[in-house]
Amino acid sequence: MDRADELAIYREAISRLLDRLSASERSRLLRKTAHMLRRSQQRRIAAQMAPDGAPWPKRKPRSEPKPASRAIRFLYRKAGGEERLVDMRSWTRRGGNLVGYDREAEGVRTFRADRIARHLPAEGGPDPGALPGSIRGRRGGVKRKARAMFGKLRTAAHLKAGATPDEGYVEFTSRASKLARVHHFGLKDRVVPGGPETEYPQRELLGFSQADEEAIMALIAEDLGLA
Repeated sequence: MDRADELAIYREAISRLLDRLSASERSRLLRKTAHMLRRSQQRRIAAQMAPDGAPWPKRKPRSEPKPASRAIRFLYRKAGGEERLVDMRSWTRRGGNLVGYDREAEGVRTFRADRIARHLPAEGGPDPGALPGSIRGRRGGVKRKARAMFGKLRTAAHLKAGATPDEGYVEFTSRASKLARVHHFGLKDRVVPGGPETEYPQRELLGFSQADEEAIMALIAEDLGLA
């Protein structure tokens, strides 16, 4: 008997045991397994790997943006009230937003004009003074190590885990699901509203591997006193 057959038999036995539990007991146990599964998904996303262990396609290297005739620097107040320095090149105004290349994030970002706390002199102008804890910048043009993709998307704020009496689930919040879907299936999307469409390579964010299944069944068996 191979491993797949053993797992099928074990899965059926575990399923029968779950059916004997009360709704509240099943919900508690399924919630426990869902949280364990979320942790495994978070670790795999951090490792930049697909569920089958294959590495994701690497991020395309960003070319240095051409300097614009007008640079802009300002303190931007984020939703939580924290401020950070924004140093933009190749930017444009679109309605109530500023869209352009953000040197801190190393990518195109959109900022609400009404959240600009204070404009600062452009680079090379008078020093506006240090604001400890609120300004983060690149030192002397030193290139930073590329950050892992989807660092925020894999956090508990965007990747939820839970259960009902009938099922456990791991899913992205409605706010994050659109972005996750584009990258998970390798779809087309616009980098900025109204901009050109870009086709993204497929990077599977969520998946159920044999290792996940074995870990879940082991957890259930241990919880039920079978291990």
